[in-house]
Amino acid sequence: MKILFCFLSLSLYLNVAANINIDTLWNVWNDSEQDDTNRLKAMHNIAWDGYLFSQPDSAYFYADVLQQFAQRIGNQKFIGKAINIKGSSFYIQSNYEKALSYFNEGLTLQMENGDKSSEAAFCSNIGLIYSIQQNFSEALLYFEKALLIFKELGDQSKIATSYNNLGAAYKDLVNYSKSLEYFEKALSISKKIDDQRSMALCLNNIGEIQRINGRLNLAVEYFEQSLRIRRKIADKKGIANCLANIGHIYKIQTDYKKALLYLNQAINIKLEIGTLQGLDEVSENLYEIHANRGNYDKALEMYVLHKNTKDSIFQQDLEKKLYRFKIDKEYQTKKRTDSITLSHERLIQAAEHKTDQEKLKTEKRTKYSLIAIVLLILVSFIFVFKQLKKSKAQNIIIEDQHDKLNESHKEITDSINYAKRIQDALMTSAEYMKKVMPNSFIFFSPKDVVSGDFYWVYKTNDNQLFFTVADCTGHGVPGAFMSMIGTSLLNENIVENGIHDPAKILDCMREQVIKSLKQKGDIGENKDGMDMALCKYDLNNSTIEFAGAYNPLIHIRNNVINNIKANNQPVAYYRGDMQPFTNHKLKVQSGDMLYVFSDGFADQFGGEKGKKYMLGKFKKYLLTISKLPVLEQKIALENEFKKWKLEYEQVDDVCVMGIRI
Repeated sequence: MKILFCFLSLSLYLNVAANINIDTLWNVWNDSEQDDTNRLKAMHNIAWDGYLFSQPDSAYFYADVLQQFAQRIGNQKFIGKAINIKGSSFYIQSNYEKALSYFNEGLTLQMENGDKSSEAAFCSNIGLIYSIQQNFSEALLYFEKALLIFKELGDQSKIATSYNNLGAAYKDLVNYSKSLEYFEKALSISKKIDDQRSMALCLNNIGEIQRINGRLNLAVEYFEQSLRIRRKIADKKGIANCLANIGHIYKIQTDYKKALLYLNQAINIKLEIGTLQGLDEVSENLYEIHANRGNYDKALEMYVLHKNTKDSIFQQDLEKKLYRFKIDKEYQTKKRTDSITLSHERLIQAAEHKTDQEKLKTEKRTKYSLIAIVLLILVSFIFVFKQLKKSKAQNIIIEDQHDKLNESHKEITDSINYAKRIQDALMTSAEYMKKVMPNSFIFFSPKDVVSGDFYWVYKTNDNQLFFTVADCTGHGVPGAFMSMIGTSLLNENIVENGIHDPAKILDCMREQVIKSLKQKGDIGENKDGMDMALCKYDLNNSTIEFAGAYNPLIHIRNNVINNIKANNQPVAYYRGDMQPFTNHKLKVQSGDMLYVFSDGFADQFGGEKGKKYMLGKFKKYLLTISKLPVLEQKIALENEFKKWKLEYEQVDDVCVMGIRI
């Protein structure tokens, strides 16, 4: 399924570079009498059209030249364009982490500049990266951000693109009804603006959903419609893909005659244009059909093509990885070489300065000085040569150690990532939250890969909605283990045992934590546990019941804050006077906002003086954003956190849940 990539060049597709005259552009760039804007445009075209799609590393270099010049003259527009090219260069090289870093930098810049169109484009690009990384909840968030802005701007073409992106993300989430809904919206707009390429894409995507849903004849109809448009606009790659899709369905239906008709056309076009994309699947289908029909010579031919194609794809992926390694290594080598060269140049400069002074003295002293300088240069050359030789030997040892460290690091990282997948599976899914709490948001920012903070939502059959945010002892792996215990205990007490009183639930959880961790209050024993705010929303009677362990519930109505305090004790052993948790009950009405959260946001160091954000300031900020739509509230919280944190390290996991009644 194709997700459209929204570059800031105003092109919504990753097309090949335009035909340009590089020499002419260089003449404009090197002419200092040219207008600054013309020079910026020339360098942008050199980087984007001249190198991005063929030599992305060179494109990055020229984008850096562009950015430095734009910063020097204060041109924010071209600073953004330069950042976009940098991110795009890493995207093309499949280095998604670096691409994401630059796209986030570009998004922050455009939000500060108020450039809505570019802001939305960066949101789309970030959504794409998250989709590739299979972080679909974040992908949906950024695609929806982009859609909201494009709707505000009235840009129908990009609205259609955003719908298509959302459809693809929901398809990956296996929510095919939602995916189909968005693809049909994209198709409707594409027809209105007569965007033939977009129409063909949407029809193909709808056909794919129909195929997955088992409506094979209907899927063929959509693929045929897409095929007719792609033939009309001479899109050879698209034609081949449509033919392959139709041929695959006829193969499923065992109509091998029709399947061969379409698949043979598909493979001929793919071989003609020299694309590997989908060639392995088409050749595999043909191999299986010929084998079933007893045409073993042809089957063998297709099997060999299939294997060769798979090998070529694997080789391409390997070359990309090696290329990234080579670039990083060249960068480190260049840094060392530049350092040595700089030292050498400084020695020569010092010698030349000394020579100029000695010219004013006697000829004899000049002679001796020159000899001394020559000797000094020779010594410096010998020193540099020895240092390079020593550095080379050290590099061999370092690289060997680096490989071993990388192997160990990979094993540890894989284990932590696996733990994250387990933790994500235990936490409430974004899909379920949208279903039971459609007017809500979660701002979740772990300090490490896995988190000690967690959120949990559950709706009973009699319209009782439970929601909580909990903060477990520590963060990272230790905190994640406690979060899994917390999630398990909530399921056990609420879902399995049917306990619906929030205070009683916390009492039971505390007993189970103390028992499980064998906590007796002895000196030196672990103090693991959790702070949490647990709410039950009775949708039938519009009431909230709340019980908390340290963490409060914030209720805002008519611009007034109601702070419902929690008990000053954790869900764990407490050396003080352990009391039963207290239940608080309040009536809510339409338009009220409820917030539960961990202490990570308030405890974050930042600002100009490097101080904590503090709880009082956090509550006031919630009040200022409480009237915004919930999605905009989440965006505002993300931006406020980044703005406050600046370059300071994140000190704790952050989790904030907001619910509009």
